[in-house]
Amino acid sequence: INTVTPLDFPFSSSMAADAEQHESVVAAAAVPRLSIRCSDGTYTMVGPPGMTPDPVMPRDMTPNVKIVKYSKDGSVFAWNNGGRINTVNTETGQLIQHFPRPKCIAISISPLNTFLATWENYSVKNGARDAQGGGSPNVVIWSMKTGEIAHSWINRSHENWEPQWSTDERYCLRCVTNEVHFFDATDFSKGVVKKCTVKGLSQFQLAPGVGMCTLAVFVPSIKGAPASVRLYREPNFERPLCNKSFFKAEKIQICWNKQGTACLVSSATETDTTGKSYYGETNLYYLSVKDGMSIHVQLDKDGPIYNFDWSPCGKVFAVVYGFMPAKVMLFDSNCDKMFDFGTGPRSVVRFSPHGNIIMLAGFGNLRGEVQFWDRKTLKMINLLNAEDTTAFEWCPDSEHLVTASCSPRLKVDNGFKIWHYTRGLVYKTEIKELWSVTWRPVPEGTFPLKPIARVSAKAKASAAAPKSVYRPPGARGTESTLKLHENLPAENAGDATADEPLSKSAMKNKKKREAKRLAAEKAAFVGTGVATKKKTAEQLAAVAMIVEHEAHHVAKAKAADPDEPVKELEKKIRNLAKKMRQIDALVQKQEAGEFLQENQKEKVVEKPRVQAEIDELNARLATLKV
Repeated sequence: INTVTPLDFPFSSSMAADAEQHESVVAAAAVPRLSIRCSDGTYTMVGPPGMTPDPVMPRDMTPNVKIVKYSKDGSVFAWNNGGRINTVNTETGQLIQHFPRPKCIAISISPLNTFLATWENYSVKNGARDAQGGGSPNVVIWSMKTGEIAHSWINRSHENWEPQWSTDERYCLRCVTNEVHFFDATDFSKGVVKKCTVKGLSQFQLAPGVGMCTLAVFVPSIKGAPASVRLYREPNFERPLCNKSFFKAEKIQICWNKQGTACLVSSATETDTTGKSYYGETNLYYLSVKDGMSIHVQLDKDGPIYNFDWSPCGKVFAVVYGFMPAKVMLFDSNCDKMFDFGTGPRSVVRFSPHGNIIMLAGFGNLRGEVQFWDRKTLKMINLLNAEDTTAFEWCPDSEHLVTASCSPRLKVDNGFKIWHYTRGLVYKTEIKELWSVTWRPVPEGTFPLKPIARVSAKAKASAAAPKSVYRPPGARGTESTLKLHENLPAENAGDATADEPLSKSAMKNKKKREAKRLAAEKAAFVGTGVATKKKTAEQLAAVAMIVEHEAHHVAKAKAADPDEPVKELEKKIRNLAKKMRQIDALVQKQEAGEFLQENQKEKVVEKPRVQAEIDELNARLATLKV
């Protein structure tokens, strides 16, 4: 074992007074904590508001810290400094255990902080082999209480190495060929106590939640047979709760909602046989535990699926998909479209920890535009620009966001920024070589849910103003006609200022205009028998005047021709019958699962009213013909 650098605190004498003063603030109320791993070691900072060194957590100044990890509740922090793995209590800063695993490059902590699992590259040391002809176990489960090995096995690949635990730590699960093995976490000496056997099984994901264990298992395509994802619940592993088969799947991603009642499965292929995409073909499926329902999520734009995320409530999810500019859509638990956020340079969607804010962003190779949306009203709150972002994470308070430029993705301008969803940038620092930043998790309810703050339209416009680009002298002062992409607005783009507060006089004038518009619309409907589309008050007044003028001429024509009223009614009935046929065609498309535009949806909603008008006109016509 390499010599271990002593742990110390990141305080100089000038910082000590500030730390003592800040300690009282931390004790008075819950404050977020951010862990930083860089070439100068690993340390923790307290904030926002303000960012100061954590007076409790130690700082490890070893320059080659390989990995850091928080427990699920944030009470334990573990890291490997190249000499050993250290675990400390985040409330007191006291060392819990240290483990002699200097080559470990991955760490996992059980839900109740009873065990710590480690993985390192598999190797055969000095030609030594075990009874089965293999090397030493490279996956080790350690007891956090005694520091001793509870269990171990060989897992050559880093992929799917991590053991999965039931929430109450009754079972520890691992994947082997064609099977998922259940170990009694209270006594690993019992060996495998249960098995879920599925031929061809290559991957599984355990659902969160207490009670009986629910598994989602993936069977890839074998010899032309379709791939499948199946849901099983303990103890019945013979019959799946749900089964979804599909052909285009070489690799998948399984994402359960927080409650463990449904999961999203993203399938992908390395190549696209249709030739539409260089990056392969992706699909998204929804599987439910309660009713065994499996749905192929219909996406109305060609292209890859970049990202998707569950709302903490577990009933709503959002998807980013389609060739750039990508589209973002909100779906309900029936996979019906709830809201269209339009298109733009986006690659990421994330719900805040409380689920009250949705973040849409374009990170990686995109320019770093970040939008915050109110989940309840589906109005955009604010727009920011976080350029050169390679890593990001919501703060547990659902108000702040950290973005970072990390090595080795970016070798220059490393550092991190902390943003408030309305105030913008609140903290920024540069670090010579930054590797990762991680918020400390907290138990649910630590940070209360706060009302959404509003940003004025003027502030939004200034944040959204694009940077000026070079224009040749002959083109200056003129508008550029070149557009690489045309971004489509969100559904409620026309109501962008609807959440802005109005003055008393403005509200009074608005009510007057609305009353005038409704009166003109009513006059137009009385004259024609057909409701008009939404127009301005001036337009509707003009329509009413035209209708009155035409009604005068119609009255004169009726006096000259006794059959004219019958002809007029028959003409109106024919027009309405034609409209009804169009609506019926749209209803058939909707039932077949095809996507309808907003104006088409409005037509479908008008079906009962149109039918009522036809019945009324037929009755009037029958009376005239008697």
